[in-house]
Amino acid sequence: MKLINKETFCVCGYAVETTLAQNDQDLAGLFKDFFSTNKESILLRLHGSKKGYYGLTWYTQTHEKYCYLLGIEVGVGNEPPENALLKSVPETVYAVSGYPQDRDIIDAWNEFFYTDIPKAGYAPNEQHNLYFEFYPESVHSNYELWVPVVKANE
Repeated sequence: MKLINKETFCVCGYAVETTLAQNDQDLAGLFKDFFSTNKESILLRLHGSKKGYYGLTWYTQTHEKYCYLLGIEVGVGNEPPENALLKSVPETVYAVSGYPQDRDIIDAWNEFFYTDIPKAGYAPNEQHNLYFEFYPESVHSNYELWVPVVKANE
């Protein structure tokens, strides 16, 4: 695990609101639609777009319902394409950890969030309410988990 202070950036993509029970089905549909309808090429036309995929998550109903946005980093000031969302990710300190593609992502999230971060003396910054996966090459390759953090007991 490493700590990274990441400046504000924007991610544009397509989202679904889901629950833990519906997560696998809803995200599979989102990913299938994203890649089968070539939405990536639409996003890559936006100003400042960069290769690499983000899976942003934020709660809409505390730990029950959340949105998952699959997208790419884009420059500030873009208008999102039809049915897309543009999300500004504010500057903050993140705990970051990398994982191999064959590591189950739900297990990785649970271990990182509930074990690794507290063991390092930090706590998730829940006021930030934005967590993400980053896939530098492909959604079927190695990935990183990013969690905004604060020192524990602050």
